[in-house]
Amino acid sequence: MIKLKKALLVCFILVSPALMAATEGRYERGQNLIFIGEGALKVFLWRVYDVRLLSDNQKFSWNNDLVLEFDYQRALKKNAVIEASVKEMRRQKGVTEKQLSKWQNYLQLAIKPAEKATKASLYWTAEGRITFYYDGVKTVTIDDADFARAFLNIWLGPDTSEPELRRALLGKNAN
Repeated sequence: MIKLKKALLVCFILVSPALMAATEGRYERGQNLIFIGEGALKVFLWRVYDVRLLSDNQKFSWNNDLVLEFDYQRALKKNAVIEASVKEMRRQKGVTEKQLSKWQNYLQLAIKPAEKATKASLYWTAEGRITFYYDGVKTVTIDDADFARAFLNIWLGPDTSEPELRRALLGKNAN
């Protein structure tokens, strides 16, 4: 019985990275992703970015793989994006200052400055992992479900500061 458990553990250790790579590879190849909704973030009169939500299912659920794709319409500095992200995550219920301190380190690794026409994306797996891409290049994968969900809640959470954008991303705007 112990040998069987060891064999299963070794199998899991060897197969797990391959499964993660296969899931990320699916996003990188654009397979099986379904458009859910899109919108734009505007600050005053300026369009900051266009964003769209894709999933492996037609209906939004945290139990599905999700992708947020951003098309920047303006240049943004790295520190400005990090500060805005922390401010938005701080608004969420249950987020602590201790978490935010840890998450700022993740954001330092993940966020890059954006020029006009930069394409960026966030890939969420149902297991709670988030991968950041800039112009198609993977920058980092963070395996912290609390961080990943809080970060995506900036756009998708019920307490977002941009409820109209959320409705558009979730495909709920009336036409």
